[in-house]
Amino acid sequence: MLTSKGVEVTFSTYLDGLDYAKKRGLKTLPTVPIGFKVKEDGTVDFKMTAAASGFSLGVRTFLKQLTAEIRNIKRFRPHAILADSRASSLLAARLLGVPVALMLNQFRIEIIKKPSTEQITPIERLFFLIANLFWTLFRNVIGGVWAWSNLILIPDLPPPYTISASNLTIPKRYHEKVKLIGPIVPVEPSHLPSQDALKASLSFDSRKPLVYAAVSGPKTERTVLSILLLRSLSQFPSDCQVVLSRGDPTGSSAPVHNSSLTIYGWIDDQYGLLKAADVVICRAGHGMITKTMTFGKPMILIPIPDHPEQYGNAKRACKLGLAEIIPQKEVTTERLLNVTRRLLNSPPATTERFRKMAIETDAVGTATRYVMDLAARSGFS
Repeated sequence: MLTSKGVEVTFSTYLDGLDYAKKRGLKTLPTVPIGFKVKEDGTVDFKMTAAASGFSLGVRTFLKQLTAEIRNIKRFRPHAILADSRASSLLAARLLGVPVALMLNQFRIEIIKKPSTEQITPIERLFFLIANLFWTLFRNVIGGVWAWSNLILIPDLPPPYTISASNLTIPKRYHEKVKLIGPIVPVEPSHLPSQDALKASLSFDSRKPLVYAAVSGPKTERTVLSILLLRSLSQFPSDCQVVLSRGDPTGSSAPVHNSSLTIYGWIDDQYGLLKAADVVICRAGHGMITKTMTFGKPMILIPIPDHPEQYGNAKRACKLGLAEIIPQKEVTTERLLNVTRRLLNSPPATTERFRKMAIETDAVGTATRYVMDLAARSGFS
């Protein structure tokens, strides 16, 4: 929407985000990647993260990213910055005097008390105790940095319907700059063809239910889930049509058919599939949950193991009657099929109500106005 108003937009990003932006033909400026380590099963590996990104190495990587962000801002010379939760972007904007709107869905970041998938030794127990004590201090520092933004935009519904409620413990002194703007979904569902027409355009039978399995997230986590779902969904009966997107930004958009299962490396028109689908299987990332909610579809959520934010989102969506949760270690054909049939036979009554609330917020338009107002403060008109 910003570009439709004649605004020049550049994206500073890395890894999969950079691949995605380039594939969409967006103007990009690469920056230094920061992330956490994961095990082969996709579980967050806090010990390896700490070992690979210890204090000195972590600070060094952060300073490299900060330097890159300063360089990018000086090169592009923006009137305003719309940042995600990356602290380096905020600090760079602050140092260079550029107004910034921060968009995030978790202000209070948690880490696990201990791994859920393995027995731990007394030494490892001590490690997690120390890590949690350190994190209690560090998350307050992060919150203080985020509060330096001019505005905090939260792409979620207002209470008591907020999906990311468990992650949004924000000190009262910052409340005046916090705006819950609603889910960011750039495509209005009513502007798309009907569900039956979309099924037909995608070569599916409109008389049969369509299950859309949308894999997303960093490479290791999505690869693990993609393999699990491929194994399970390929055994679904022929009365269920299933689409599996592997979520690889560099993957092929050409469908591969395997009986009742259709596989994509990457789906260009995710919103058309969301409207065509009857049930959606996905991770418990905030973005995918709110997109699916906006299209009024029931969800089967498979959170990344030991990922507190995703489990918080999943539990909240479940409590609001929008989803059911299947832990990754319990993903089987039988479990997926049972839950899918239950959601098809008895769709949650709340999905339609939440769909209407999400659409009425006009989050994209609201966010655009806030960013344009910030830019006007620095001389843009």
